[in-house]
Amino acid sequence: MNFNFILVFISLIHSIDTVRILGLFPRYEDTSVDYSKYYPTNHWTFQTIAMFRAALTLADQYQIHINSTIIQTTSEGNGFTELDLICREIKDTSKSDIIGIIGPSASTKARFLATFAGHIGLPLISYAATNAELNDPLVYPTFYRTVPSDILLAEAIIQLFEYFKWKTCTLILTKDDYGYGGLKILSEIYHLNLTIKERLIFDPISDKFHVNMTKTLKKSQSRIVLIWANHDSSTRILQHAFNENLFDSSYVWLMTNKIDFNAFPSIHLLKLEGILAVIPIIDNETNENLRKQALNIWRQSEKDRDYFPDHISSLNPYAMYTFDAVWSLIEALNKSSSDHESPSMFTSTHCFDNRLINDEKYQMYLQNTHFFGVSGKVQFVKNISNDRFNDVSYALYNLQSMKEEYEVRKIEIKYVNIMIWYKKTRQWTLVNDKQNTDIIWPDENLDYVPTDYPQLQGKFVRIFVIEAPPFVIVRNISSENYPSNNFDYINFRSEPLKTLDKNILIYGFVADFIHELQDAIHFNYSLRVADPTTNYHSLVALLTHQRREHDMILSDIRITSNRLLTVDFSKPFHENTFRIIIRQNPYSSSTLFSCFNPFTWDVWIAILAVIIYSGIIIYFFECRNKIIENDQSRVKSILIGVCHALSSVIIMNADIRLTTNPSRLTVLGLYALGIILVATYTANLSSFLTLNRGQPLISGIDDIKNGRLPFSRIGIVVNSAVSDYYIQNIHSIYHPLSSAEEIYLRLLDHTIDAAIWDSSVLEYAVNNFYCNRLTVIGVGFVKSSFAVVLPKNWPYKTDLDVHILEMRESEKLDNIENTWLDYRQCSSTSMINSGRTNEPNIQIFSLDIMSGLFLTFLIITAIAFGVHLWYYRTIIIQSFCHRIQRMKSIVFLLMCIVTQTTASNSTQSISSYVSFVTPKIVPFLLGTYRFDTLESVEFPLDVIFPSTARKVNIIVFIRSGMNSYETAFNLWLWTECPEKSLIDTKFKRGYRYNQNAYSFDSETLEFSYCSSKPKLYAITDNQANNVHVELYAAGYTKV
Repeated sequence: MNFNFILVFISLIHSIDTVRILGLFPRYEDTSVDYSKYYPTNHWTFQTIAMFRAALTLADQYQIHINSTIIQTTSEGNGFTELDLICREIKDTSKSDIIGIIGPSASTKARFLATFAGHIGLPLISYAATNAELNDPLVYPTFYRTVPSDILLAEAIIQLFEYFKWKTCTLILTKDDYGYGGLKILSEIYHLNLTIKERLIFDPISDKFHVNMTKTLKKSQSRIVLIWANHDSSTRILQHAFNENLFDSSYVWLMTNKIDFNAFPSIHLLKLEGILAVIPIIDNETNENLRKQALNIWRQSEKDRDYFPDHISSLNPYAMYTFDAVWSLIEALNKSSSDHESPSMFTSTHCFDNRLINDEKYQMYLQNTHFFGVSGKVQFVKNISNDRFNDVSYALYNLQSMKEEYEVRKIEIKYVNIMIWYKKTRQWTLVNDKQNTDIIWPDENLDYVPTDYPQLQGKFVRIFVIEAPPFVIVRNISSENYPSNNFDYINFRSEPLKTLDKNILIYGFVADFIHELQDAIHFNYSLRVADPTTNYHSLVALLTHQRREHDMILSDIRITSNRLLTVDFSKPFHENTFRIIIRQNPYSSSTLFSCFNPFTWDVWIAILAVIIYSGIIIYFFECRNKIIENDQSRVKSILIGVCHALSSVIIMNADIRLTTNPSRLTVLGLYALGIILVATYTANLSSFLTLNRGQPLISGIDDIKNGRLPFSRIGIVVNSAVSDYYIQNIHSIYHPLSSAEEIYLRLLDHTIDAAIWDSSVLEYAVNNFYCNRLTVIGVGFVKSSFAVVLPKNWPYKTDLDVHILEMRESEKLDNIENTWLDYRQCSSTSMINSGRTNEPNIQIFSLDIMSGLFLTFLIITAIAFGVHLWYYRTIIIQSFCHRIQRMKSIVFLLMCIVTQTTASNSTQSISSYVSFVTPKIVPFLLGTYRFDTLESVEFPLDVIFPSTARKVNIIVFIRSGMNSYETAFNLWLWTECPEKSLIDTKFKRGYRYNQNAYSFDSETLEFSYCSSKPKLYAITDNQANNVHVELYAAGYTKV
């Protein structure tokens, strides 16, 4: 949008001729007469002065004649010099009255001069003072500024850090209001978004830092260097960095102002490549007509034409802010003059007694300024703030090397606009020109955003370790008597790390951990092993010295509150607890099931299986005689056999008569088995109970606290995390030990009864080197973590932490733990005895030991089976022949079925009878029925009769006897045919005689048969257990 510049002037021009505007500008240091020869024409100081003059010249063209005075001073100072010069100008009655001041550029001077200007009522408009505290209209009632406040600059920088995912920085600030103001905003408003790791204060007057710059940057934990300084100070700060060779890939430099390239040797300008700068820019709607007129005046000015920029993009924003500041005073003055009220200065010999008078209209119009200038909309709302209300933009510039278009060999450094931050959207946006959106970082090979923390890559790290298997396993290859058997399995699991002593190698968790870190970070290192007698507190203290010889310590070192006061720790690489180690303890407390301890559970199960097995085979051997003689059921006979077997095992007289030799042989084997089992169990149980009453047992840390063991018998490694815990929480009396290795020696020689140490170390030692001699008891207590010990404020801590967490997330740490901490050399039995429970050291008989005894019994029962088969060989042969005959009957029946199927094709049905009765062959038994219920009983018929049968013949055999009185009984039998609505019922009556013998009755009955309900039903009205009915299939009639 184009805004036409229109001014309405009045006829009272002569009243404005008597006023003057004072301009305060910094002097470009060491300038010569010929500026254009020695100094660049784009220096912002020359541009601001040129636009100051252009504004007054343009007003003069519109018949607004205002005089001006330019005062140039050094950029440093607190404003006293400027105040003195201003007072002289005010008191000079030979010159026009001063009705406004443009400037100063420095916030320190603005704060001082704004107080004076407010006191005498003189408007002061700054074009470059950005300190946030200057926006208070109550403290500075006549102060204005056209430049945006540092509040917006800080917000843009914070969002830039978030865009690049940076959270830390090293802040370099100048010793003035601008620098301290930036520090205050960042530390008070944005302390949650940005952490300032280190601060460097630069004094522009003495041109020095308050501390050593190189040392501060090198120890800082952030590689982002934020320079909050003005143009001149930023240039000198980078000169110091250039002289100390700090322009390398270790740092990313970010400035809040541009620098002067001419302050650096031209041959070394390429070292500046990669520097970033956040600068305010004019990127909103402006008054183009007003800008064109101002630039035309500048281009034609004899004084300033030499400083006119070659390209409009080289025009400094401060020059535009200067023009709008002057124009704000001109507009207010023009409007107040149109109301016939022009301000003037009441002068006095004392500077602070001067006063701007007749200025009510002038001040009112100035406070409500609202126009479109060359930097955009200019609007003041004085009752809210001294800042202008308009859209503000900041650009992220990147110093990049560019080849000249016509000079191939000439390379220049230029500011390339990468991104723009808008106040409206409050976010960074890439510029439209895509070819300029790639940032060149200090490391030219880097194609991604660098991290804000220093990188370990390529750095040299001095690592210190102390022997602590399985974390650090030391092997001296020059020693001939080292325990080689402890290293047989190690050579196949990892590559050793070499140390400064070529004869010493290290293995273990830490060696693999360093391998993984080195592969991920690519750092260089040296490795040194500490003296085994060094205590852990002294080891940690080595990193607190100013002239330390090591950068990190790696071993089983815990993070504790006391250690954190003197050193730093990385992210944990292993979680751990304290555990208690004792000698293999022969004592245990009794439990509810302690009586079963002499045998393992598989032996008890085997004994139970033998008893059941013996009961079944005894039933098998005795069943024929017992059922006939005692009238017993099969289940009851089996239970009697089981009881007999149990009584035989425990060597008791069951008082049960055995009638067969196989049964007697089986019981003989049970007696032998029982004698051995009972003797073994009794002896072992007695030993177990006797030892159990011998001494008290500790099961964990609570027993130690309660004094179950003498405190002097508790071994504690001195000057360690364990000793700190023990003294603080348990007791001050203990047996001092010098190292973890001494724990095992003092336990084995009975100097101590228990010791406390890290669970991972103890379990590894017990499960690999002290099988069946030492054991770890109780549960873990005092959870803590192992981590890398680092010096305080070590710059590479964050990088190390990130890679440790990545190793955890990728399960690499879990794999290392599985390799070393879960390894076992002891056998499974040893592992059980040396585990976390506290079982007595008694020989527990397992199935492996007792298997021969059970095998002997099985051989005896096999012999009994052989004897049984020999005695009943005739019956077995007859039974076998009977089954052969039965098979022949089934085959014959199948042939009849096939024949009937073939004959079914004829037109007439032919009835025939099929008999199941064959000489010397017992017919098929359908079932037996005892008069022990008055309910009906059913028998399936389709097991023998085919579906083609129409009539079935069934032999009913009744047996009764051993009666004490005589009585009759009735029996009903029937079949059902639902499709014919037929129930074919037969009745049979019998008697029970008073005698001590059996009576028998047999009869063949014919029943109708239907395949839809192939069952025979029976019922009686007399319940007598000694009446048995047996039903046999005699034959059937088919159609």
